[in-house]
Amino acid sequence: MKKVCVNMVVCLTVLALFTGQGLAKEPLQPMTIRLNWVTNVQFAGILIAKERGWYREAGIDLTIKGWEQGISPIDEVLAGKAQVGVADASGLVESRTKGSGVKAVMTAFQKSPVCLMSKKERGIETVRDLVGKKVGVSTSDAEVIIRIMLRNQGLEYKDIIPVKVGWDLQPFLDDKFDVFFAFLNNEPLLMRKLGHEVNVIPGFKYGYDFYAGTCFMTETMIAEQPDLSRRFVDVTLRGWREAFRDMEATAKLVVEKYYPRGTVAHQTESLKVFKYLGTLGFGGSFTGLMEERIWEKGIDTLHKFGQIEKKIPATDVFTLEFLKK
Repeated sequence: MKKVCVNMVVCLTVLALFTGQGLAKEPLQPMTIRLNWVTNVQFAGILIAKERGWYREAGIDLTIKGWEQGISPIDEVLAGKAQVGVADASGLVESRTKGSGVKAVMTAFQKSPVCLMSKKERGIETVRDLVGKKVGVSTSDAEVIIRIMLRNQGLEYKDIIPVKVGWDLQPFLDDKFDVFFAFLNNEPLLMRKLGHEVNVIPGFKYGYDFYAGTCFMTETMIAEQPDLSRRFVDVTLRGWREAFRDMEATAKLVVEKYYPRGTVAHQTESLKVFKYLGTLGFGGSFTGLMEERIWEKGIDTLHKFGQIEKKIPATDVFTLEFLKK
């Protein structure tokens, strides 16, 4: 009996030593990210990393909050309701010029997916072909983007016939107007599925050159929690590399776990577009990198078109602190 008790004491002592000297893990640090659109393959890198448990391995308990009508990721981060947000670069610049302390830490896509789409038989292949055409304009942001694309080719808004539209494709299918403001990862794919060949004019080829799917934090977060910030960026980059490795498998996981109203086929094709946008200029290899000259170009564009009242240094809007390696 005494031997059993001694052995038990030894076992408990050893267990206590291991628990206190390395086997016990540090508590996970809670982190919330607010997305700027519905939770689908547009955020595949984040979703895959969470499903693989990589954030938890890095000591992060990540909560993902999808897009909600009327809720701005930038406002959520500034209010402390999320530590990370996803936004387009143009929105970050506009916010920063108004005095907010947000800063981009990585980008998912080198180029924005915005485009102008038309039925192939109409022969609209370039911005100059838009002259005299009816162009569907869905939002004020779409109008600004169209103005930028036109000005890039020496044209003005008055050279087209703007038509106020929603996001329903049916009027476009019924030829109520010639050109639809769209996203490369969505509407052109839907049109082809319906049996219509289309031409697309990407915004990034005609002056609207902004990063998209950009992850940002507050300067305070970056300064006070650099290790946590770095771990988030590292894991997210790993997630994107994995997401692009087997895109059909990624799409299947996203549809099953996060986007049940989607289809694997459409999400796979959409992810292929995002891979193109995410690796453009990097030989098909995903990096998440950002360049000062691209930010400067975007700032100049927004100022020229009256979207921001003043120019700011590009380095105010982004940091390479967690991407240098």
